[in-house]
Amino acid sequence: WFTQPLAIYSLVDESVIKRPKAKVSIKPDQHVFREETVTLRCDIDGEAATSWMYSWYKDGSVSVFSELQEHTFSPVTESDAGKYSCYGAERGGSRTSNISDAVTLTVSVPRAVLMSIKPDQHVFREETVTLRCDIDGNGVTSWQYSWYKDGSDSVFSELHEHTFSHVTESDAGKYSYLLLKNFQTFTTHATYDFIVTGLTQPTLTVRPQSSLFTGDSVTLRCEVDQSWDGLEFLWCKDSNTESTEAATKTIDSVKVSDGGEYRCRSRRGGLYTNYSEPVTLTIYGKYFAHIMNCSENTMKIINKTLNQ
Repeated sequence: WFTQPLAIYSLVDESVIKRPKAKVSIKPDQHVFREETVTLRCDIDGEAATSWMYSWYKDGSVSVFSELQEHTFSPVTESDAGKYSCYGAERGGSRTSNISDAVTLTVSVPRAVLMSIKPDQHVFREETVTLRCDIDGNGVTSWQYSWYKDGSDSVFSELHEHTFSHVTESDAGKYSYLLLKNFQTFTTHATYDFIVTGLTQPTLTVRPQSSLFTGDSVTLRCEVDQSWDGLEFLWCKDSNTESTEAATKTIDSVKVSDGGEYRCRSRRGGLYTNYSEPVTLTIYGKYFAHIMNCSENTMKIINKTLNQ
């Protein structure tokens, strides 16, 4: 007759040991930005929500900071970041849950970064220009974008990346953006200027002069009105095929064959400037240099004689 009570005792003991587990969930995400609305929710495995009372703990503290099943931060701040766990007790009963695993809430300051105006802030007419706004370490699909120009209240684009094909001077200006996530607005004060100009004709200079003797050194320089990112320089001598080189072209020891008409132009992407005005290098051989030296010496003797 002892078998039945023993069986009952075993069932009671098992119900005491196997307590239900509490579980924490965070919406919209465990990683959120300041000013968003964040909701912590505590659920007891397999149990109706209304039949339980809840206790919330933060960062391992024994102090209960909330007794709601759902606790909302609106708006959330950096001080709300931390590790959260919850615990349940059955209403009018003797059962309690196991405490949940801690779930970490991270709160960041939103930092919108205008990664680039490509290819540059100062661009050429007819180039393709892209404005792009990236959010620090966050997926672009979770944000809404509003682009503004020159302080206007009118939104001219709602794209994460806005492209001007064949940009014109009318597209130049100051650009800023506004960010929206989960119905929370994040204002950014960053603005970017971009300037649109036409490609200008370069100037070709020669140092020390354009008339030289073989063995002399000469430097040709293809000069533009200012420094441009991504600019390439194309050089052409007489009717030869042009070659891509640096803006400065130095010949350390000229030969007669280096003489001729030089021109240069610049390009970025598929856009080219006009050619510079040509510069002609004239190279004299050593024999001519010897005659010139003799002539100079003769003239010195004549001048000395006449002055006596």
